[in-house]
Amino acid sequence: MIRPPERDASGRFVKPEEDMPIPNDDDMHPMSKVLFGWVSSPRTPLALLILVILISIGLVLFDFGLDRHEKVEMANANGFYALWGFGAFALAVLSGWPLGKLLRRDEDYYGEAETTPNDVERDA
Repeated sequence: MIRPPERDASGRFVKPEEDMPIPNDDDMHPMSKVLFGWVSSPRTPLALLILVILISIGLVLFDFGLDRHEKVEMANANGFYALWGFGAFALAVLSGWPLGKLLRRDEDYYGEAETTPNDVERDA
């Protein structure tokens, strides 16, 4: 039986007491287990981090074997493009903080609104 959503005294929705059952492996399609079963392992984030670190180190080591003929002498340095890319990405990410401060509106930009629904009695 589906009950209508409950509300507290201020009109906010309250979760029902009964929780949804936690899905288990029996609820998954067999093909999704084959394709994405590895994602549920607790070791997956560490394995992905190690993989990215190994690929990065491998690419920097590969960079030592390249013979470059760049017009700008600084670009001939080993690992230059890795450092340049990291610096550009860090600049893009860190520039979001002052840009957000500049463009973000105040929390009370629209003023205080009455948010109590019409079907809930207001406290006097």
